[in-house]
Amino acid sequence: MEDHFSAIRQYAEAYERLEHLQRAQNALLPIGDQKTGVIAEFYARIYAQTQFPASELIFGTPSEHIWDIKVRTAGQPDHLIQVKCVSAHSRTSRVSQIHPGWHELYLLRLNNQFWPIGFWTMKAADAVWSTTKLGGSTMPRPGLTASGSAVFSSAKDQLEHMLAAVTARRANNSFKPNLLRSSKSVA
Repeated sequence: MEDHFSAIRQYAEAYERLEHLQRAQNALLPIGDQKTGVIAEFYARIYAQTQFPASELIFGTPSEHIWDIKVRTAGQPDHLIQVKCVSAHSRTSRVSQIHPGWHELYLLRLNNQFWPIGFWTMKAADAVWSTTKLGGSTMPRPGLTASGSAVFSSAKDQLEHMLAAVTARRANNSFKPNLLRSSKSVA
């Protein structure tokens, strides 16, 4: 598992260099990234594993918009988690569209080293807007209760629990191999 954290640190350094090149006058690289979401799902999985220890966790594919992690527990309906993330590199803190159909929403803010500095969760049952597609929303900021879009005002701050889960997994390298890719991604 230390390979994962090492790769994230190396990616953060390369990302920082690319950000400078992207923001330069007459830049040759377009602005944008794709790996931030992958890193967020890595952290989200660690947290979800502590919340659903007896369940199978399944990653969605890039074409799966409703959920990023499916929690499968014997004898129960699947629990669908949608993960949204921004990093310190985001100038607007806008999250990608939130698609209806999820049961739980994870909101994750990463620093410029791609380490969690903000983490909130919401249940669809607590969000009257959860049955509609939502675009243009902004991620809350840690310690600023009125920050982010109003639709996230009922989100619960779970950063302490996220960091405890990540630290524990990293310390004892107890990363369960129960996370599968969606069968849609199998060729």
